[in-house]
This record gives sequence, C-alpha cells and structure tokens, in this order.
Amino acid sequence: MSTSADTKLTADGMPVFAYELCDDAAQAASYMLLEEGKSTLRTALVTGSHGAGKTTQLKLIDSHLRRAGAGVSWFNGWAHKEDVDPFASLLFALWDQLDIKGEPQAPVGEQVDGIVSAAMRRKGYPSNTGMHTRDSVDAGERSLLVASDLIAQLVVRDQPLAELAHASKLLSDSANLNEDRFRQQKLLERSRSYLFPKRFREQMDMIVTHLRHRQTDPHLPCFLFVDDLDRCPPALGLALLEAAGRFFAVPGLVVVVALDEVIARSWVRSAYEGNVDGRAYIDKLFDRRILGTEERARVIWAQLLGVEWRMAEWEGLVGRAHPEMADRAVISATRLLRIHSGSDIRKVRRTLNEVRTIILEDEEYLSKVTLMPDVVRLGVLCGYLVRERFPRIVERISDLRLLEARMEVVEEMMTIAPNWELPDDDDDSLAWLREFLGLTPEEERELGYILDIRHFLPTDVLIQVGSQLVLIGMGLR
Repeated sequence: MSTSADTKLTADGMPVFAYELCDDAAQAASYMLLEEGKSTLRTALVTGSHGAGKTTQLKLIDSHLRRAGAGVSWFNGWAHKEDVDPFASLLFALWDQLDIKGEPQAPVGEQVDGIVSAAMRRKGYPSNTGMHTRDSVDAGERSLLVASDLIAQLVVRDQPLAELAHASKLLSDSANLNEDRFRQQKLLERSRSYLFPKRFREQMDMIVTHLRHRQTDPHLPCFLFVDDLDRCPPALGLALLEAAGRFFAVPGLVVVVALDEVIARSWVRSAYEGNVDGRAYIDKLFDRRILGTEERARVIWAQLLGVEWRMAEWEGLVGRAHPEMADRAVISATRLLRIHSGSDIRKVRRTLNEVRTIILEDEEYLSKVTLMPDVVRLGVLCGYLVRERFPRIVERISDLRLLEARMEVVEEMMTIAPNWELPDDDDDSLAWLREFLGLTPEEERELGYILDIRHFLPTDVLIQVGSQLVLIGMGLR
C-alpha cells in the first residue's frame, strides 16, 4: 500500500486500510450472530488484549446488525462500576434506546433509567426490598429481579413481584440474624428460590419479546453489547461477567461481551483459589467466541508502524539498520504504543511526534550514537513512556545530580524484566531499587515491560548508551 493510502484516516481517526480490514470481519461476525441467534446462540465473547480494537469491532458489528433490522443496546462496565447496583444498570441498558413515549409513566424524551429511578423512590426502594450494595452476597440477583420487575410494570404492564422481593428480603434478614449456620444457609437458599432463576427468566422472556416487537425486524434477535468489564475491579468484573453469561441467556436475546480473556481467567483463578480452570469456566458461560481481533491488530499495527515509525523523517540518526533487529525493534515499539495509546491512532502520532522532537533537540549527542536508528528511537520512546506514565519516578531520578548516578538507576531498571518476581525477600538484587523509587509490584512490573530492551544492548558499553537514550526520553540527560 502507498503511504498516502496508509495514513488516510476515517472520521473517527482510524486508518482506511484498517477500517476495511475490520469491517469485513464485522460483517462476517454479524451474519453469524443473526443466523445463529435465531436458534441456539445466546452468548458470544469477543476476545483480545487491551488496545487490540475490541470496542472498534463491536461498533462495526453494531452498524451491520442495525442495518439488518435488529436492535442493539450497550452496557459499559467501567462507566457503571461506581453504581449502587451495576447489575440493575446492566438490565436497564436494554432500554436505553427504546422509545416508549405515550406511556403515562414515560414522558417524551425521558430516559428509562431516570423513570425507573423515580419509580424506585416512589415505591420505597431500596428500603423496602433490600436493594443492597454490590458487596452483598446476593445483591446482584435481587437487584436484577427488582429492575426487571419495574421494567415489566412500566413498559410491559406485567403484574409486580414486589411481594416476592419483600419476602426474599425478610428471609435474608432472618438468615443474617440467625446464629445457627445451617439455618442461615437454608434461609438464604429459600430467599433466592423466591427470585431465581425461574421468575427472573419469565420476566426476561416478556421483556425480550417486547423489545423484538419494537425493532425494525421483529423476527431477528435483539442484542446487548457489554464492554470494558476487564477495567472493573476483579470481584465486580467477574460477578457482572457471570450475570451476563448466566441470567441473560434467554431466547431472542444475544449478549456479546468484549473482554481480555487473560484477565478474566485470572479472576476465576483468584476467586476459586486455583481449583477451577479459567478457560473451561468461561467456555461454559459463552456459546461462541468471535476470534481474530488480536491477529488483525498485529497486521494493522505492523503496517501503521511501517509508515509512522520507519518512513517518517527522523533527523540526526547516523547508525545503519540491520533488518532483523529493526523488525524486532518495531515489534517492541508496537507493544509499547498499544499499552500507552490503545487503538487511538491520533495519540500514537502525537507520541511519535514528541519522540521525534526530543531526538531533534538532542541531535548533538545522538548524531554520535552508532546504534541502528530503530533502536535509538526505541530507547528514547521507552524513556518518554516512563515519563508519561510514572512522573513520580522520573522526579525521584531527577533528584540525583550526577549523570552517572542516573545512568546506574536506569540500568538497574532495565534489569527488572528478566529478574522480576513478586518481592518477598529484602535481600534480592532489586530491593534497593524498590526502596529508592518506592515501587509497587504493579509499577515495577510495568516498568520492567516498558524497559525490556536489553536484548538490543548486548555489551556493557551499549547498555550505558541505552541508559542515556532512556534518560533523553525522560528529559533527564
């Protein structure tokens, strides 16, 4: 592809070649969702790491589904993580785009979640039905039932289940006050049996039927897209994932979740103390996986970096390129930029422009460096990302007045990746660095990932050169 074609952007900042590649995959995925959603498909999982383009893929699938006549609602887990009951918000998301004007309780233009909130206050929720916070052991189930009950009354005109919710509250309160553990468990099980799973499924069937009648093609399933669960706190993220996979699996509704599966598996391992296999557990929650997001991201980023990283003007670099090492440097830069910028192409370009400016400002030194240009750029990029993501650490290093002392700290930081493990021994080689920089385990691990460039610096002299490149990126040389 030509440079002009590669760098041309769509209205939302996505390269045209990347849009075309992703849209073809979205069209195939939407066809599968529509066809299989008519019969057995209830849940689907879009997998990929952070910044791989899962949300972009969902948006493209959304457009194809709407053109076909299906209805699509969205729930962003991260945006609702502070809600009193994110589980109820998950159910309300089905109604965000539904026009219910004409109903007495639904004035024109008023959002359904606002209506439901007002109705809950009028009915005395949460005081009368125990809409607990998400820390309660069964608050997710109870809040889902209360939400479905309200939606059914407001829109579907079904009979309320308030007395069941109230009975469940009384039973669970009795369990909390009972000193007999066996009796506690029995009462809790009884309180849940009033609500789940049968009664919730009955209401969901009615709600979904009503939704499908309101969409352009009532014969097609309706869809709920769930995004950014992997940015939620682990306990909440796993609970919402389980709710989406278990409770919303009703005929006529397809729930599509975009998730970094590696993170979800770690949730499962932690919650079940390693006794449950993460992949097998997630397999039981979802009928299908929509694959390819990660692979397309690699292709897109390889082409993008080929233009932005290699073909752009980088003055002041005199080293000669080695094809194999240069390719490895581009791969490393791609990973770092995806962590820092996600799928935001404009942010990638801003970052590279900043690095280019830093190199021009230090041309007097860099013109003497005989490392290949890609490695020089990578070293400066690493320092720039440390400065952007950890300004406190850069400020701590700046307290050292001698260049040699700063270089020593950076050289030690570059050894974190091959030596990293959870700190459990004060005598390990990185103990002094942890103490000096005040690193948390999470910060230490991310620093190690950003500065994992030792394989480009095979000798002591080159390591010293690399540490100075990092300092240039930090603005500390």
